Amino acid sequence: MSHVDILKLHSLKATPQRLCVLGVLEQHGHVTLEGIEQLTKLKFPTLSLSTIYRNINEMVKKEILSEVKIANKKEYYEITKENHAHLICSKCGKIEDFIINTDDIIKKAQSSTCSKISSATISFDTVCKECLSTK
Repeated sequence: MSHVDILKLHSLKATPQRLCVLGVLEQHGHVTLEGIEQLTKLKFPTLSLSTIYRNINEMVKKEILSEVKIANKKEYYEITKENHAHLICSKCGKIEDFIINTDDIIKKAQSSTCSKISSATISFDTVCKECLSTK
């Protein structure tokens, strides 16, 4: 599905700025607000940080984008996809998706605590293969 179709499906206009943000995230995967600002300003030099932030917030509310919360790091954004975990390299900081069925983990946590989990962020601190090969 194209970015235009995704935006329309969620009742948002497919503005050039939103399409640019989605393109940045499609290309780079996990990006901070500051990173999105730097990369979108290559195409739209006059675009303000508040406009970028407002568009990101709208797309998060519509669940087009997800916030990736990682302990002791700035918040990252990614295009929403199936539940997954993140592998975070402690050397270079690269964040990779790791597809794992989180449903069982969430069910077990809910059952053990008698609570309702609304969302979960699972991450693993790693050393990525590139950093391992450059010892």
